[in-house]
Amino acid sequence: MRFTSFTAALALLLTGVTALDKPLNIEVTTPVECSRKTKSGDKVDVHYRGTLESDGSEFDASYNRGQPLSFHVGKGQ
Repeated sequence: MRFTSFTAALALLLTGVTALDKPLNIEVTTPVECSRKTKSGDKVDVHYRGTLESDGSEFDASYNRGQPLSFHVGKGQ
């Protein structure tokens, strides 16, 4: 569920991006197999870290705030 949640959170974060010079690189650092997959209506809490590929500088991270990104799957949040 974490992998699916992580992927969903990244998709949510990228909805405001209109154009990228390069394709987005998503790295899964801790893959997890889940017995139950997320579905519409589920609440997801996920930590993330966004860095620039060019120099590795961090532009955003939920870890710094000490609070994960929370959203409901399929609710258009």
